[in-house]
Amino acid sequence: MTPTPTATHADPEATVLFQANATLAEGPIWDGRTGCLYWVDIRRCRVSRFDSTLGRQTGIWITPARPGCVGLTRDPGRLIVAAGAEVALLTLETGKWDVIATLPIDAPRYRANDGRIDSSGRFWVGTMIDDIHRPAAFEGGALFRVDADGSVTRALSGCELPNGIGWSPDDSRMYFNDTTTGKTWQFAYEVVTGELSERSVLYDHRNGAGYPDGLSVDASGCIWSAQWDGWNIRRIAPDGMLLAEYPMPVRRPSSASFFGAGLDRIVITSATVDFTSADYCESPDAGSLFMMSSPDVAGRPENIFEF
Repeated sequence: MTPTPTATHADPEATVLFQANATLAEGPIWDGRTGCLYWVDIRRCRVSRFDSTLGRQTGIWITPARPGCVGLTRDPGRLIVAAGAEVALLTLETGKWDVIATLPIDAPRYRANDGRIDSSGRFWVGTMIDDIHRPAAFEGGALFRVDADGSVTRALSGCELPNGIGWSPDDSRMYFNDTTTGKTWQFAYEVVTGELSERSVLYDHRNGAGYPDGLSVDASGCIWSAQWDGWNIRRIAPDGMLLAEYPMPVRRPSSASFFGAGLDRIVITSATVDFTSADYCESPDAGSLFMMSSPDVAGRPENIFEF
């Protein structure tokens, strides 16, 4: 049973960081080594970069299939990207695409979706049916673990629409949003082996607005979940209590993550998938990257893929 919310806050206010005009922006990650934000626009097959020092976009890379997520590597000049069924190293200077693993999915019917790197340097990637308008579309989703040697392990089956992934600060718990079920799941996590156990529901979003999409975990262990179709992002305590709900000026916030030198700001991606003219009039900045100040806690640095 979902605990009753303890608070609803109107502040801090989310403002436009960058008008990306994205169709389906997802998975923002901050590279503190370079002062840059990276994110994907899934429908446009793009990986993009925003330089916080210059205050503008400084790169777009086209991927061979729809990219679901991106991660940092030990080389600041290369990213790891999951696109379609491929997991590849993307060289930023040249755009070179080096495939290191192939997910065992029925491509192009299925594709990579959201993902993240754990503290042991493994890349976790969810997969979903690409055409969500087909009958029985939300079935067959899975969660895969890609190790540094390119080996792929199916860590979880029976999902619908795998999305945000994160870990508690002590690595004892892993969190996972399965969007269409409306649930944030938690697992006992074995950091050495990457094994999951003791699956349970941390928070059931079906009593509130929107569906849980991308998530991040802050330094205090709280989960920040962007609520697709909900006009808000939520902060959930490790015990499953809803601490706060922050309104967004767009209908489809898609992911939330921490950025900046002090990791004290939150970047929120957004989407315009299937928008009508009325939808654009209602939220004209949809498709932008938004930012807001973190109310009382910082985020944590992104982990790095050890290839």
